[in-house]
Amino acid sequence: MSDVLFDPAITQALRDLLPWAGEFFKFITAIGGELVYIGIILIGYWTIKKREAILAAVILTAAILSNYWLKYMIANPRPDSSLWLEGVDTTNYSTPSGHAQYSATFYGWFALKIRTGWMYALSLILTLLIGVSRVYLGVHYLGDVLLGWAIGLVMVFLLYRFQEQISALIARTGIETASALFLVVGLVMMAVSTLLPPPPGTNFGDVGGFTMGLAVAIPLERRYVSFTVEAPDGKRWKLALRVVIGMLLIMTLLIGLEPLLPSSDLWLRAVRYFLVTLTGIFVWPLIFKIVGL
Repeated sequence: MSDVLFDPAITQALRDLLPWAGEFFKFITAIGGELVYIGIILIGYWTIKKREAILAAVILTAAILSNYWLKYMIANPRPDSSLWLEGVDTTNYSTPSGHAQYSATFYGWFALKIRTGWMYALSLILTLLIGVSRVYLGVHYLGDVLLGWAIGLVMVFLLYRFQEQISALIARTGIETASALFLVVGLVMMAVSTLLPPPPGTNFGDVGGFTMGLAVAIPLERRYVSFTVEAPDGKRWKLALRVVIGMLLIMTLLIGLEPLLPSSDLWLRAVRYFLVTLTGIFVWPLIFKIVGL
């Protein structure tokens, strides 16, 4: 059975079945990346439900952290790069698939929270397509994807089942204390990752910076901003403008700070993602509250 699950011939079989689908699956795998999830979280945070968006951010962080360390402990190499579709590149170990785990966790969470037929269908379709894309592109085995899905579904079930207990624990602890602990976790994970061989340390800066950004920005927003997601004066176009300008600001920071804080350096990459997260959760809400958006 393990020979089938980790057989690169499955990739070739998929390509023979769907010879036209290369660019399609490149697009699908792109929308299964962390940046898309962060964008969805920020849009939800600015305009729909702050608490649910923060919970989604914490869940995504837990999925990413667990995936990095599972990859490192299992240490299963990826399929040979000769199998990768042209134009596709990736780093770190193979098992379990991060894209599969993140999609199962993230979209599974929204399916359980929204609980509508269309959300169940959308979550299932996106999760399946994102996982299949990783096999088609040649960067994962089928077994990597199946394990990623399984871990993601278990995580989202446990988090959903115990969300009230977790919220009560945070309430008893206090948001400042909980955020301080979250900051310590981010710093410790970053420090430990610098001592590891390149996988998974080379691409740990984004999740480390995101984690620390959340830890600092959430209590700052609660204390100094405390904005509402309702449209100011009932004018919904202001919410649309809030999203458009906010996303332009986030993308400008991500791209514009790259020369100063390059992705090639773990800690500088973390600083860039920290600043982006701080801006999305605290700085931009402060600005749009002041200007009335």
